[in-house]
Amino acid sequence: MGTDKRTIAVRFFGGAGNYANVLERCFTYVLTDNPDEAALFEWVKSNTRATSDDGIRDRLRFLEAIGLLTVDEDRVALTERGIEWMADTEPKLLFDALAENVRGFETALEALLDEPKTDAELGAAIADEHPETGWSDPSGPAQHRGWLQSLGYVERSDGTNSLTDSGRDLARRLASDGPALERGKSYTQQELEAAFGTSFGSYIKGISPRTDDDGALSYVIVKAREDGPYGDDLEGDRFTYIGEGVPSKGDQSPTGANTALLEQAEGSTVPVYFFYQPADSSELRYEGLVAVVDARYVFDDDHNRMVYQFTMERLELDHPAEFETIAASVTDGGAASIETADGEESEPALTDDETEFTETQRRVRSGAFASRVKSAYNARCAICGTSRESPAGTVDIEAAHIYPKRDDGRDIVQNGLALCRLHHWAFDAGWLAVSDDYRILVADRPDLEGYEEFSRLEGEELTLPTTDERRPHATFLAAHRGLHGFEPAAER
Repeated sequence: MGTDKRTIAVRFFGGAGNYANVLERCFTYVLTDNPDEAALFEWVKSNTRATSDDGIRDRLRFLEAIGLLTVDEDRVALTERGIEWMADTEPKLLFDALAENVRGFETALEALLDEPKTDAELGAAIADEHPETGWSDPSGPAQHRGWLQSLGYVERSDGTNSLTDSGRDLARRLASDGPALERGKSYTQQELEAAFGTSFGSYIKGISPRTDDDGALSYVIVKAREDGPYGDDLEGDRFTYIGEGVPSKGDQSPTGANTALLEQAEGSTVPVYFFYQPADSSELRYEGLVAVVDARYVFDDDHNRMVYQFTMERLELDHPAEFETIAASVTDGGAASIETADGEESEPALTDDETEFTETQRRVRSGAFASRVKSAYNARCAICGTSRESPAGTVDIEAAHIYPKRDDGRDIVQNGLALCRLHHWAFDAGWLAVSDDYRILVADRPDLEGYEEFSRLEGEELTLPTTDERRPHATFLAAHRGLHGFEPAAER
């Protein structure tokens, strides 16, 4: 549609924020009664506040222009796209119809990613992005905002517009540079280079880490070949993948490619795209995004060598921006406490039980939580200060929830501790707890084996992150003590 796009949307009936609801009722009438133009005009007048035939005609012509409706004097009908939207009234379908035919809808959402804006500020952002339109009509941004409100992407308060959760998710997807790939579809290397905006050289390697302009890891491409030398087991939602290094070169080593997947096994930070190449094809079939959930350095009996064995899990995500949005929802937790009207801080919520997370969301959030917590503690145990590496090259440091995940404990850094495997177990089992002044408490059980070892830690200070907002919050520490029967720190 390109240069033929409209510059201003036309509002519908029902008032800003209610266009989609009235449109659904109107389309239901069209589907069930097969009206002619005159009959539809009468329905609109009877079901809305519309009185002007010209006003009704303008709105119906707009629906025609964005491909949802056809209006003839003798018959009004929904297009295939209109019927598709009516099938489940998915907001994104209606948004696509608007964005493909009217300039500025994507710009409006992306502008709101920065901060809430008034209609005038939205108009300025759209005019700046599309100067060729010469847009100066002050009603324009209100029309755009009204549709975005109706789709549930924008909410308005005191003349200021901000994104809802679903609006923020869509805006991040629009702003993302990630490729739009379709699972199950096969691509040539040239097509993938165009989609990713990069060159892979003479061929795409089995593991291809890609960095941004600053040298930071941006994403990883993983390819499995049907006739490959590693014997990857790719069945089911969880499968194993053998790292980089052909059998003729002996034991696999921590190359940049293997290290990139090792880092993802310790905590997901970037999208990992998985492709499969059949033996009889040069094209790669896109299998979707995956999470690296485990990494081991194991002996390969078939080739008499050590190899990296990665366990991967398929993620039900259609776009990398969805991964980025979910990962970004795991924060340090600096905003966990809310200041009340009298200037005091209220206690943060212990759980995320008001939110229903899918298994994929839980997987991505868990990986992001692990990465952020380990980073906050420089990959060292907060209790003993150690940082050991396994033969695979993974660090023996785990991200522990203070208020436990099994009880819906929150995925924020303030509810986390980086701990070695032994002290993670001891903390979860109730041998150890932490006082509000970050000193180690030990369960008073001298009758049990292990007490002598742990009792040496009594009163020792934790090794903490350098910034206050990443340190454990007292609310979570107190809740953990309560779960395991520790007395309040002041009474010990």
